[in-house]
Amino acid sequence: MKARYKAVVDRYAQAIRSGQLPAGSRLPTHRTLAAGERISLATATRVYRELEEMGLVSGETGRGTFVRDLSLPPGHGVDQQVVAADVVDLNFNYPSLPEQGDALREALRQLAMAGDIDSHLRYQPHAGRLAERDIIARHLTCQHFAPDAENVLIVNGAQHGL
Repeated sequence: MKARYKAVVDRYAQAIRSGQLPAGSRLPTHRTLAAGERISLATATRVYRELEEMGLVSGETGRGTFVRDLSLPPGHGVDQQVVAADVVDLNFNYPSLPEQGDALREALRQLAMAGDIDSHLRYQPHAGRLAERDIIARHLTCQHFAPDAENVLIVNGAQHGL
């Protein structure tokens, strides 16, 4: 006997492939699917995950699950394009260093040992702390450019800097 979730997966897959559920159709929420099929929420999530692995749907947290356009290769439309491991992914603003976990662990260890941890629990000066601006100024210094720490401003991205 076929698992219950598998029967739901097969029914949705057939409806998508036959065009009964056309590209762009929004599927029921996980909760609505669970209630309608009389399955658990975890099972409904498993149904959508299987359909996604089959390349039939694409889900976006907070937005819903949609039928993919099967004429497009995976990675187009609402799908998140997969970036090769040897390419720096600029889709999101996060560090891409492979050893970043170890670097963060070491930095936090040093911060805890420095005895200055309480100062990090309060609001910081708008331009950044002078000691940190000095480090940045030294890092930016090159043959024709030597900024003074007093002229360095630490910002949270381009919009904040403008």
